[in-house]
Amino acid sequence: MASQACLFFVALLMAGMWYGGHAQGQSQERERELLGLSINLNLGFDICRKADYPAMCRSVVKGLNNPRVAFEAAVRQLMFQTSRAKSVAQRNKDKSSAMEVCFEVYDDAYSNLETGLSNLKSHDKSSLNVDLSAVLTDYVTCDDAINEEGITSPVTRTNAILSQMASNCLYFSSLIHLR
Repeated sequence: MASQACLFFVALLMAGMWYGGHAQGQSQERERELLGLSINLNLGFDICRKADYPAMCRSVVKGLNNPRVAFEAAVRQLMFQTSRAKSVAQRNKDKSSAMEVCFEVYDDAYSNLETGLSNLKSHDKSSLNVDLSAVLTDYVTCDDAINEEGITSPVTRTNAILSQMASNCLYFSSLIHLR
């Protein structure tokens, strides 16, 4: 009986949110997402289940179920990790021309991620996907420079992780439906 009352309350709450949001012309769902108050009625849903790297995906989005919100969280985490890699490349760029290349492409990747977030806000999904693909290419370019020089690099493992994170961002992009 208590569970039926709880379900009734949730249904009533959701109906009120729907009616209130539509009557006022506001997107209360978006407001709740931005505030981190999203209600997940489908407790079995795993947004990362079909990602290329599901374990990494789950560690980044930590239970978020809205593709757009998860995408933004994943991109921000990728930006943070790219900045860290850029710092490592900067500290080592006087030791190798490959590290100079990596420094430059990390800067480019970060810029592409910023642009991608802007494209998401402006509902330009095709440009968003181009930006994310360019980010993946940037990490590969760094790896190629390292391999051509034949050096042991402090960013080789990092590039693999960054590429996996970028791949998951592309996955989230595929789930986003822009109007």
